[in-house]
Amino acid sequence: MAEPLLQVKHLSVVFGKRKSAFKAVNDVSFDVCRGETFGLVGESGSGKTTIGRAIIRVVPAQQGEIIFDGQRIDGRISKELDRQVTSRIQMIFQDPMASLNERAKVDYIVSEGIYRKYPKAQREKLVEKALNDVGLLPEFASRFPHEFSGGQRQRIGIARALIMQPDFIVADEPISALDVSIRAQVLNLLSDLQKARGLTYLFISHDLSVMRFICDRIAVIHKGVIVELADTEKLFKHPLHPYTRALLSAVPLPDPISEREKVLTVYDPSVHRYETDLPRWTELEPGHFVHANAAEEAEYRKLLEDE
Repeated sequence: MAEPLLQVKHLSVVFGKRKSAFKAVNDVSFDVCRGETFGLVGESGSGKTTIGRAIIRVVPAQQGEIIFDGQRIDGRISKELDRQVTSRIQMIFQDPMASLNERAKVDYIVSEGIYRKYPKAQREKLVEKALNDVGLLPEFASRFPHEFSGGQRQRIGIARALIMQPDFIVADEPISALDVSIRAQVLNLLSDLQKARGLTYLFISHDLSVMRFICDRIAVIHKGVIVELADTEKLFKHPLHPYTRALLSAVPLPDPISEREKVLTVYDPSVHRYETDLPRWTELEPGHFVHANAAEEAEYRKLLEDE
């Protein structure tokens, strides 16, 4: 396995205090290796976006550690390290309409992160290059966000992240607000940028068909807990946890007849309430991990043997 660029160890995030406290992320651990696209998939409210926001230090971690390139970046850190993290870790947001300042021109939006770092002439060259890299014309720099389509706005958001020369990008459902015809273009753009710049992605989505296209490994999260993690094709070929199987059964099929005849798998979390035999993180085959107790582990091993 390649060297990990990001390590998340036993991360927990809590919102609220005392009786109203809500644990959005519960004891989550995973590594993201250099140059890979690591997927985090789950339904709305599962905690996947909260993990991304904890990594970029927008949401504080109550427990656990977040280690980036060998340095711990959660909690209180030095100003110098904070500047490094801000530059080296960037985020692409879900809504290209809401994530751009409507009152600012594209030139300022893209260059805001480097505004005090370079003189005007150099900033303009960097903005031009960033726009070119995402397939936008240099003259777009003088326009306002409302003059662009959703796909173009998302490209502006990507350019804003790229101009910081990051090593790691958190892509939080970057195509979910886009038209279907534009989604493939943005995904291909992200793949091309990764190859050209050696980027590492944490790709967050609820759409497993999209994850299969772009991700090297996928972690499935349910109510703040990662229930399964495996290489992408291994996860699709041998889904073990019932929640993973439920998500996969909901993926639309291109054949209308097969789509009409398929049977949806419904996940019932009440079946997985534990009292004595508590679940633990178990590697059932190389690189394939499941959150299961002893009884479930035996069941999943039998599934692997039968397949």
